[in-house]
Parts: sequence; structure tokens; C-alpha cells
Amino acid sequence: MNRTLALVLCLIVLVAGWVAYSGFAAPHASTNTPGSLAPKVAGSKVYFVPLGNFPVDDLAPLAHYYHDKMKLDVTVLPGIPVDPATRDDGREQLMAEKLVESVRAGLPDYANDPTAILIGFTSEDIYPTSQNWKFAFGWRLGGAHAAVVSTRRMSLHYIGEPSDLNLSGTRLRKMVTKDIGILYYGLPQSQNPSSVLYNGIMGIEELDSVGEDF
Repeated sequence: MNRTLALVLCLIVLVAGWVAYSGFAAPHASTNTPGSLAPKVAGSKVYFVPLGNFPVDDLAPLAHYYHDKMKLDVTVLPGIPVDPATRDDGREQLMAEKLVESVRAGLPDYANDPTAILIGFTSEDIYPTSQNWKFAFGWRLGGAHAAVVSTRRMSLHYIGEPSDLNLSGTRLRKMVTKDIGILYYGLPQSQNPSSVLYNGIMGIEELDSVGEDF
């Protein structure tokens, strides 16, 4: 009888320990899967906008990717020229904040629609005038539901980089996914370096280290 009681007590302890462990581990698992999320603003729609000489043919496969992954319908709009006022000739870069505003100015009907998320794409280098940065992979204005992404530095290489045949494409998706997560789903940036929403992406190595999920 004492042996049976001891076995029962051991079983109770094991079960309690597992429950406690599971409860501790659960917060670290992401529940932000596309199927469990809703748009921040009901009826929102994402629009891709090629800027200047950005190859528009690169955007159709990207739009299909989000349809397959997130069941998100993305529309690719006709391209608009790069506004000369966004150029910093001294740095040979585009000014990120002004570039976002130029996307809105070039598409006023969408800019005035609170359900329209505009993401512009440029192959030129950009930098934010509000930060002491040499460059940026992208910039967004949350209140203006608009962003821009630059592919200029996404072909950079470094020792020990991932062996991905389409590394530039993967990097581009990560930046766009982050914009969609923040602007479309209303998710906050993350301190988790494996999340695509990580707020510490300051260079190409950090970009490669984050995953493609929220």
C-alpha cells in the first residue's frame, strides 16, 4: 500500500512539474500567425508601388507570396517617378522620410483612404534624415499607413552569410513582411532577434538573422 501511494505521489509531482514547465514556456511561443490575426483597420488592403526604375516584374511574385502565405490580396499599382525633392545629392541617397511622403503625394486617392497600405519600392539607396544612420533598408510612417523599402544594400555579402540562392529576395521579403505586420496588422516591433518584427535590424547580418514570421 505504501509503495502504491509513493508511486501515485511521484506521478502527481511529475504532472505538476510538466504543467509548470509548459506554463513557463508558453509565452515564448509566437501566437501571431497570419491565420490568427485581423487587420488593424477593417477592410484594409496592401498596395505595392514601384518607384523610378524599380523593376515592376519583381513585385508580382512578391504579391503572390503573401497571397499564399497570409491569404492576403496585394495589388501592384503602376509605378511613379522618384520626386527630385527626395534626393540628397551630397550623399547620393534618397531621404527616406521625404520618399514616403512622395509616395503618398503621388497617389492622393490611396493616401486619403485609411484602409490603403502603401509600400513603395526603390532600387536606390536611402537614409533617414531623422537618424544618424548611413543607410536604411526601409522606412515607414505608421500614422500615414505608408512605407518604402530599398533593395540597394540587400545584395551585400559578408563572411559566414547564409547559403541562400536567393538571398536578396529573402531579405526583401523580411522587410516587407515587417511593414505588413506593423502597418496592416498593427503589431508592435519586437525585441526578439528571431522575429521579423525585431527592432534591432541595423545591418545586413541582423537582417539575415531574423526569421520570416511574426
